[in-house]
Amino acid sequence: MMAWLLVLFWGCSADHYADKGQAAMDEHQLSEAEGHYRAALSRDARHPGALAGLGWVYLLAGEQDAAQSSFKLCVDVSPSSVDCLRGRASVASAQGNPRDARQWLEKALVIAPHDAGVQSSLALLDLAGGNFAGALQRYERLVGRFPDSAEYRLGMAEALLRRKDYQRALKVIDEGLSAKDSPLRTRAMLLQTQARTLISASGKRVDVLRCAETAPAVREWLNAAEQAIELAEATGVELPDLPTVRRRLKRQQIRIADVCPK
Repeated sequence: MMAWLLVLFWGCSADHYADKGQAAMDEHQLSEAEGHYRAALSRDARHPGALAGLGWVYLLAGEQDAAQSSFKLCVDVSPSSVDCLRGRASVASAQGNPRDARQWLEKALVIAPHDAGVQSSLALLDLAGGNFAGALQRYERLVGRFPDSAEYRLGMAEALLRRKDYQRALKVIDEGLSAKDSPLRTRAMLLQTQARTLISASGKRVDVLRCAETAPAVREWLNAAEQAIELAEATGVELPDLPTVRRRLKRQQIRIADVCPK
């Protein structure tokens, strides 16, 4: 009888709904995630996990003010919650305030210096600030600690892309895409990054005096980029930068056709 009551309680608890919210987030079902987090907060209005989760939902949806409110309350009720502090940092970064973002992350570092989420957030801040080498070092350490996590390979690939190390970036992306049980948004972003990398790698690779030798490989890369874009679109995850990537692809295809017609 007691075990049954515990199961019933757990099924209705704030933790239960917060876990369901996280699962929905992993599948990029933002409306469902919001509903679950709100259900958690209806049971415990000061639940840090639900407040942080709601903040991440709003941030992904582009609702920065709502995200800010949720993360602020999260920090108020749980000042030592690393996820709440990371959320404040992410909003500050999205609003163009890297100094504030780093201050929030420094507070999180004091609490959990080796926390993977904090290190990943710092790497993102390094990327945004142009410190590609610093970001790459952080991501390499994270990949070493969590080899099965596609999220950190995504960050590592982005750092490599910014450093124009295209071949290594493509290898890391392939490893990320091979990871099992990755969040849908991570997979979509890996595919988008794959397309961006292939397009960038194709630049200045065609020699107009040696079209027969150089153009076929570039066309293969661009075809692979187009396939990656289509797969990213098929996930259903809204990626605001994807139309820009497709336009870049089209321009590159036209350029190759102009200088090396088949």
